[in-house]
Amino acid sequence: MSFKKRLTEKLSDVLTEEELSILPRGFQTLGNIIIVKLNPKLLEKKEIIGQAYLDLLSKIRSVYINKGRIIGSFREPENIEFLVGEDNPIVEHREHGIIYRFDITKIMFSQGNLNERRFLATLVKKGEKIVDMFAGIGYFSLPIAKHSEVGQIYSIELNPKSYKTLLENIKLNHLEEKIIAINGDCKKEVIELSKSGLRADRVIMGVFPAPIDFIKEALSLTKKEGTVFHFEGVVEKDDHSSLFKDFEEVCQEEQYNCNLNSHRLVKSYGPNLFHTVLDIFVKKN
Repeated sequence: MSFKKRLTEKLSDVLTEEELSILPRGFQTLGNIIIVKLNPKLLEKKEIIGQAYLDLLSKIRSVYINKGRIIGSFREPENIEFLVGEDNPIVEHREHGIIYRFDITKIMFSQGNLNERRFLATLVKKGEKIVDMFAGIGYFSLPIAKHSEVGQIYSIELNPKSYKTLLENIKLNHLEEKIIAINGDCKKEVIELSKSGLRADRVIMGVFPAPIDFIKEALSLTKKEGTVFHFEGVVEKDDHSSLFKDFEEVCQEEQYNCNLNSHRLVKSYGPNLFHTVLDIFVKKN
């Protein structure tokens, strides 16, 4: 029996037929916390619904409700509200042998990127130097450091809350020797790294919307032999060429050559829209 059907049966005596029909199909699980989104028509009975989740899911300690969006340049959750269970938003989410510890009311965590986080680590060769722009709490840096023979990762994060969490997660996963965390604006920090003589084998540009305004500065990290850039954005299905063109135009202006090695659709982002990653090889003219 599906969970939706079990939930419907449990609530059949307290919700109307209309209310039962608009119960959510799924929920997000982070560690032993779940986050649900409810139709506004269900909000008056949110505690009853939350308790039903708690009763049906024996390993879950807390239920929270997502009443908002991801907002601002720091991409913070707008309104995650405690519903029932234990009111403690600090979660330890385990994924691919990595522990991500964070506060769900302050930090965004996308499970839709799970396969990309795992896949990226498989591309890294022994001794590579990587710059992870917009590193967040270590979404890509941590699994790469854990599951590859990377030489060094420079993880740049502007949001002070995310940066603090990144530092904690580096220590929690015992990856201090592989990851150097930097709190600052990526535009400024990549230039400083470049001035210090760093040239990267790989640059990760994993943020929405596509960080077009950061390409020029990121190119300063390009090695003489060439560098791979992982560039993300949202495109219509099978229309990754438009995203590559945005990257290519900046390369041409700055006198770099670039080639699209491959691309991946990570997840659906809306009707006929997809979160896409481009693997772009760049060399100086």
